[in-house]
Amino acid sequence: MPSTTVHIPDALLAKIDSVIGEIGISRNRFIIQACEEALKNSAGKWPEDFFEPDLSAANLRLLREGVAEMEATIMRMRKNRLDFNL
Repeated sequence: MPSTTVHIPDALLAKIDSVIGEIGISRNRFIIQACEEALKNSAGKWPEDFFEPDLSAANLRLLREGVAEMEATIMRMRKNRLDFNL
């Protein structure tokens, strides 16, 4: 089975450790189950009407948040690239 490295913030990891201690499974098993559950629930799929011309207020907010996050990531990557090439 392939492996990967995931960076998890300390506070989140502490919560995971608390839960897995109670239910008696490994971190690996917990993370696999969480990923399977997210995929099963269609995480990351756009709502059916998301791209309709008249977006609901909630979908418009999500779109604006997504664009802002993407823009911030692009700017951060540009800065990292500039620093790397120095």
